[in-house]
Amino acid sequence: MRFFLKMVLFTGFCILGPGVLLAAEKAPGQWDIDMEHSSVGFRIRHIVGYVPGVFSRFSGQVEYDAASPEKSQFYFLIDSSSVHTGVPARDDHLRSPDFLDVEKSPRMIFASRKVVLEEGGVLAVTGDLTIRDVTAEVRVPLRVLGIAPHPFTDKMPGTRVLGLHAAFSINRLDFHVGSEEWTRMGVMGETIDLTIDMELLQR
Repeated sequence: MRFFLKMVLFTGFCILGPGVLLAAEKAPGQWDIDMEHSSVGFRIRHIVGYVPGVFSRFSGQVEYDAASPEKSQFYFLIDSSSVHTGVPARDDHLRSPDFLDVEKSPRMIFASRKVVLEEGGVLAVTGDLTIRDVTAEVRVPLRVLGIAPHPFTDKMPGTRVLGLHAAFSINRLDFHVGSEEWTRMGVMGETIDLTIDMELLQR
């Protein structure tokens, strides 16, 4: 319940600004995304090759305790309009109603519901992913790369760094992204491969 309330406040922060979070209490296991050292990337099949891209604007809240990883919580917002493939005309098309429809659906949202620690230290994170007008359950294999003190002790005293990596796939048609006809024509695939690399800070 505490985490859900914080996520409501966090969503309000993204929409209304920082003032809405003044009353939110920071949990001991909370980590903040280091945006300069984090990325959300994707690729999709195009004819016989792949087209890569990124979402350059995203935010989130993470609660992680290495002693109790199953109690972890993850919540992420991605700005759909920040899609970037290096080709402006293609990016505009991806923002259109044909694909992400950013005017009606400006954000993609992931909220975890269950975390299971598997062999090899991988966290199997099950949660709800919302893209456009669809919310569906997805399972994300999340690898914890480690926790270390920040080496710049003069600028970041007492700061710890957490590394996370996830790679998983979704079917774009499940989320009403693009037409099935393009797959039948051999123009583009149905599977979107997503890669998330993040460093998070705890002060």
